[in-house]
Amino acid sequence: MLLAAAVVSYAGPFNMMFRESLVNEKWLPDLIERAVPMSQGIKPMDLLTDDATKAKWANEGLPTDPLSVENGAIMTAASRWALMIDPQLQGIKWIMNREEPHGLVIIQQSQPKYIDKVIYCIENGLPLLLENLPVDVDAVLDPVIGKQTIKKGRGLIMKIGDSEVEYDPKFRLYMQTKLANPHYKPEINAQATLVNFCVTEKGLEDQLLALVVEHERPDLQEQAKTLVRQLNEYNITLIDLENSLLFRLANSQGDILEDIELIENLEETKRTATEIESKVKLAKTTEVSIGKAREVYRTVATRGSLVYFLIDNLNALDRVYHYSMANFVYVLIKGMDMTPGGKDESKVPEAQRLGVEEPLEKRVELLIETTCYTVFSYVAQGLFERHKLIVATQLCMSILKSKGEMQYLKFDFLLRGPKVMGVDNPLSDWVSDSVWGSVQALKELDDYSNLPDDLIGASKRWREWMELERPEDEPLPGDWKRMPEFDRLLLFRTLRPDRLTSAMSRFVTNMIGGQYVASQAYDLERSFADSSPGVPIFVFLSPGVDVAASVEALGRKIGYTSDAGKYTSVSLGQGQEPIAMNNLSQAHKNGGWVLLQNIHLTIDWTSGPLEKKVDKLTEGAHPDFRLFLSAEPPPALEKGLPISLLQNSIKLTNEPPEGLKANLRRAYCQFNEEMLESCAKQAEFRSIIFALCYYHAALLERKKFGVGNIPGSTSGIGWNMNYPFNAGDLLCCGQAANNYLENNVRVPWDDIRYIFGEIMYGGHIVEDWDRRLANAYLSKYLNESLLEVVEFFPGFNAPGNSLSHKQVLEYLDEAMPPETPLAFGLHPNAEIGFKLREAETFCNSLVLLQPREAGGEGGMSVEEKAKMVLDDLVERLPDQFDMEDIRGRVDEYSPYVMVAIQESERMNTLLAEMKRSLAELDLGLKGDLTMSEPMERLMKSLATDLVPGSWRLLAYPSLRPLGSWLQNLLMRVSQLSEWTADLGVPKVVWLSGLFNPQSFLTAVMQTTARRNDWPLDKTVIVTEVTKKQPDQIDAPSRDGAFIHGLTLEGCRWDDKAGVLDDSKPKELFCPMPVILVRAVTVDKAEMKDAYQCPVYTTEARFREEVFTAQLKHKHSWIKWTLAGVCMFLDVV
Repeated sequence: MLLAAAVVSYAGPFNMMFRESLVNEKWLPDLIERAVPMSQGIKPMDLLTDDATKAKWANEGLPTDPLSVENGAIMTAASRWALMIDPQLQGIKWIMNREEPHGLVIIQQSQPKYIDKVIYCIENGLPLLLENLPVDVDAVLDPVIGKQTIKKGRGLIMKIGDSEVEYDPKFRLYMQTKLANPHYKPEINAQATLVNFCVTEKGLEDQLLALVVEHERPDLQEQAKTLVRQLNEYNITLIDLENSLLFRLANSQGDILEDIELIENLEETKRTATEIESKVKLAKTTEVSIGKAREVYRTVATRGSLVYFLIDNLNALDRVYHYSMANFVYVLIKGMDMTPGGKDESKVPEAQRLGVEEPLEKRVELLIETTCYTVFSYVAQGLFERHKLIVATQLCMSILKSKGEMQYLKFDFLLRGPKVMGVDNPLSDWVSDSVWGSVQALKELDDYSNLPDDLIGASKRWREWMELERPEDEPLPGDWKRMPEFDRLLLFRTLRPDRLTSAMSRFVTNMIGGQYVASQAYDLERSFADSSPGVPIFVFLSPGVDVAASVEALGRKIGYTSDAGKYTSVSLGQGQEPIAMNNLSQAHKNGGWVLLQNIHLTIDWTSGPLEKKVDKLTEGAHPDFRLFLSAEPPPALEKGLPISLLQNSIKLTNEPPEGLKANLRRAYCQFNEEMLESCAKQAEFRSIIFALCYYHAALLERKKFGVGNIPGSTSGIGWNMNYPFNAGDLLCCGQAANNYLENNVRVPWDDIRYIFGEIMYGGHIVEDWDRRLANAYLSKYLNESLLEVVEFFPGFNAPGNSLSHKQVLEYLDEAMPPETPLAFGLHPNAEIGFKLREAETFCNSLVLLQPREAGGEGGMSVEEKAKMVLDDLVERLPDQFDMEDIRGRVDEYSPYVMVAIQESERMNTLLAEMKRSLAELDLGLKGDLTMSEPMERLMKSLATDLVPGSWRLLAYPSLRPLGSWLQNLLMRVSQLSEWTADLGVPKVVWLSGLFNPQSFLTAVMQTTARRNDWPLDKTVIVTEVTKKQPDQIDAPSRDGAFIHGLTLEGCRWDDKAGVLDDSKPKELFCPMPVILVRAVTVDKAEMKDAYQCPVYTTEARFREEVFTAQLKHKHSWIKWTLAGVCMFLDVV
């Protein structure tokens, strides 16, 4: 009894696996240990329900899987009202069927005056269903949820708001939420019984099997349904007879044998029971044969269940990816209709019809292929381009996993790409230390132990393969070419991570078919076929995409136009909400199409009245009514679009084509021949407009190489910040150029460049270095040479200024060569960096899509991984600095001594927090402390090799994973230990190892200014690159300080010539020799022939500038600016 009470009270919110663990691993052993008397072998479910009750629930529509049956038992046995976590609407269907005969009232919290209906139900003892309950539950409902009644006379009273309501004991309350993982306030958890109805993979598989069999063999499914119903009725009849008999026996007067009615009833019961028993035997035999016939289709249901759980988890990639179970089932049935080789091929596309009925085995294969691709295709039409290959890969891996064809450890390596750093690299001339670190990690897996030796032994063949432009198209060296295809992916992850996405695309094609990686064009007409009055079409907006045009074009084709009064469009914004709602209500009632654009701009209205309206669209809708919606996906920090709105809709993405050519074409199409002819200086105007369009396209497309302020960014070589350059800027610049040409005899290049770079486009730009970049493009393209033949990038010249608008577009299609980083002024290596980051993002996204499982399949659980890392960290963490001892040894507090003391104090603060949090987590993992949210976050970070947030706040900017970050931390401690040992000026300072490198540079300026009696605000830092390495420095500099640890990106440093030069192929970064930092007065700062090079802390660049270095060069500053040349203190 105690165990059953515990299940009812506490097990409801958890899934089946966790519930079983609670009962069998926690509660039962505890009861046995405490010697609590109990029956052997009894289960909580035996006490909470019986077969007849289960049969009754099944007839009412409750799924028959163990989780759902347990949920039914918990809900009926609990004294508190139930709150169902029910995203797939399984529980709500059961409650509706169960309570409808008793006058069920269904309301939502968002309805106006909903509380009146609550009061009505309480007074009249009617069942009430509060559906789609949000996380913020209205406080007025607290007494209802908490059953807060007061006895008044003979009756019960409940106080709701200001009014007292008579409470009818027959009143029942059910609550339901569509949120899969809601966070209700603790009071709700205490007052209500949370019941988790989230469908399980096995439960869904059984439900889908019924769907498939109903489609393929309706006779068989009908038989199965009838049989289940009969068996349930037999169980109910038997229990009823038993109860009736027991009642008569209990209430019998005198001698039982003389009670004729009782004896007759006993005979009747016996006869009926015997009859039912024989029928049950027959039914069980039939059940087995029907079961065998249905099992043939099990694989189709298994694949369907697998695909559903994949798409249900897609919101981990982007919070707009939400799909309802109803939509999924609709598309699955559509997939079955479209499968060739069946009895009826009327819905199969003509090109795919076979004209014959296929044998059962082949038919099942075709069903799996067609349903899987139909559902994938439905989902893919609403995915952003960057996520399509990720989802296809996850589907492919899930299929391999379900077939048992994937090894967990290898897949984990592919996802996480671990590295073992610090091992000597004998191939450093062509294998980077980072790649060698990956090789050392990979050799720990079976089948790869010989890889390091083979790389050394067959270095010529491996080097040739490694330096191929497209290695995925060529066989691997030696015996490695015979490896299974999946195993080869690990070699790409290790040796050529920049080609991993291309190799993965090929792998997915070979495993499940090329159609899964082929991009789908935006096709509103195809999606319209799936829509209905209750299913809106939702288009996600992208820059430069006009949704209204495509909806209007489809409307004209079908006959729904605004002229015919059958189409209205409202662009949402301030004050447009009533107009939109009025148009929506009119079309819903009378038929017609409504397009509501930019619904993200009125997010409160979208989450309130519109969401409520869409939830009830099916009620009383005209068959010709259709709703189209468009919105930009809101940024991560803003309120998201309503989940139920996203679940109910068919989602489409319409992204502009990527690439410089597509952007340049689209920019040039903003102008037309009439606009180009409107200027008196036509030749100059045409040249300027083309250069302006190229400038616009280059600014936009450069973003793909890395934008520093995008969350999670690891490179800012494209831009430090993301700027919303748009077609409006382009057209305004075109108009301004026209005006300047009309009003000046000669072309005022300086004025035009200033207007474009500082005002029109420059108005968006915040960062100074980004402004310099935008102006560098203008200086390169907009000058006198533009009126001759100018080369925009190698192999592409500007079109002649006598060509018409149409001829220029033709010239672009024919003459523009394939895009390379050179088109943006970047070095070809920038493509490798971009591809490496793309592969890293790809793998990180795949990690997000993995099911949250505790260990299993040969992998450690999160707790085990975290504990292993924790023990290692505790062992390696150094002692804190003794600040009293350091201060006691100070003779004079010079600027350099102050830097050393400040750095030591900061390091102590960080080490103290690390030790404190690790000790706390250790106690939590042992069970001596309750796990808090910060401890959970720390555990997750340790398990996934990430630097915990609480440490990052006290540390220095870094993009390193935890393992590498700790090594870096120990090196920083080592430098500080040496510095604080004698408190002198170090011979050469590892600038990267300081928390606040600016303070050291300020100390250089202060020391020099004091020595020469200069004002500090008239003193600046200048740099001079030496030809020495740190170990060649014998003594500190007399007129400044030697620093090292800086790394150059975008070009290399020519040691012999002492100038900047182009990078070597595949060499993304160039370590700098020792640099002398000196302080001089402003007037003596030599800037001639020196590139002003920004120095940043990490590769992300954004808001991480340390100082500006001067590097000698022989080319124009424009070349290095466009190449994104800068230096970093720390490179991963």
